[in-house]
Amino acid sequence: MNESRVREVLSDLVRIPSVNPGFQGGQGEKEVAAYVRRFLERLGLPYEVQSVEPDRDNVIGTLAGRTDRCLLWEAHMDTVQTAGMTLDPFGAEVRDGRLYGRGACDTKASLAAMLVALETMKERDMLPAVTVRLAAVVDEEITYKGVSALAELIRCGGLRCDAAIVGEPTKLHAIIAHKGVLRFRIETIGAAAHSSTPEKGVNAIERMADVIAFLKRYAAERFPASRHPLTGAPTLCISMIEGGVAPNTVAERCLVSVDIRTAPGQEWEDVWADARDSVASFVREQGWPSGASVVVHRPFLTDFAMEVAPDDPLVLTLMAASNTYAPGRVAVGAPYCSDASKLTRVGVPTLVFGPGDIAEAHTADEWVELAEVVRAAAVFVHTAMHFGE
Repeated sequence: MNESRVREVLSDLVRIPSVNPGFQGGQGEKEVAAYVRRFLERLGLPYEVQSVEPDRDNVIGTLAGRTDRCLLWEAHMDTVQTAGMTLDPFGAEVRDGRLYGRGACDTKASLAAMLVALETMKERDMLPAVTVRLAAVVDEEITYKGVSALAELIRCGGLRCDAAIVGEPTKLHAIIAHKGVLRFRIETIGAAAHSSTPEKGVNAIERMADVIAFLKRYAAERFPASRHPLTGAPTLCISMIEGGVAPNTVAERCLVSVDIRTAPGQEWEDVWADARDSVASFVREQGWPSGASVVVHRPFLTDFAMEVAPDDPLVLTLMAASNTYAPGRVAVGAPYCSDASKLTRVGVPTLVFGPGDIAEAHTADEWVELAEVVRAAAVFVHTAMHFGE
């Protein structure tokens, strides 16, 4: 692989601000999408633009292969916010073999590796074993609108896709299973009173303390049975709490946010319904005082867990390629979510792979090892040339 070319493309991408507009001051992905379009046009590769929202488009390029079977490479163009960074977030500074900047690791390194891999095959007249499609998508960092639109296009037959690789920082390991997420709010309702006579009210905060203690016991008892060998057991976290109106008033309301990470094999609807019913049963059994109640609200964010078989042809091909250029790589699981789950839900075997360490994502001095991005590009080429043989 052309190391200087990898550095050039990644530098170009990092220098283009593409903070998700859901974050304060976010510019959106428009200029990165324009860069990808120009890149494909220069190579003479056909592409289509999929409108997701105003000024937020997925770009899908195609390199024809020896068959019409399709291998999808997908990477998101948006980044998180830059507040608190200790360096120029868009400077693309290179020091000691590392390139620094917002998105350098998550996940413009993956996108750069994919683009250079396409360029390498096209300019060297290499004919891949399968048709390769590169999808640069929007909105991974907040609500997955980009990949959801892409998955719907696949589901309805508008785009053929037989297997997929989602670019994320995995240190060139292959993630073949990851957790889903379920976030919802629970509200306790009591009765206000003066804090000097608390017995005249019903303290919603105290009732919530009981609910939180119950939820921790509930998770400890129920979740181990759903343990997955690669991702571990589901988890439950009380991530936010608010309640009360004044320091001298018995709190009438209290609200918490609950974050559950589901394991492959679980459906979030079932997990939420079980948690809801279990909380309701707990309250009935406790015999809460008159005027006290609890509401388990519908989820405000969900995502699916996913897995692909360890012996899937894509896993075997990519692992062989990865170990050719970076020995010691293995198939693993992850506790977080990615775009891959939306693709697996429409029947596309998908794994997560890319350069960089997830520990560097979203950090104050985000960086990626350039040598690892070069190796990733080589792995993408190798996989495209041999997948399905």
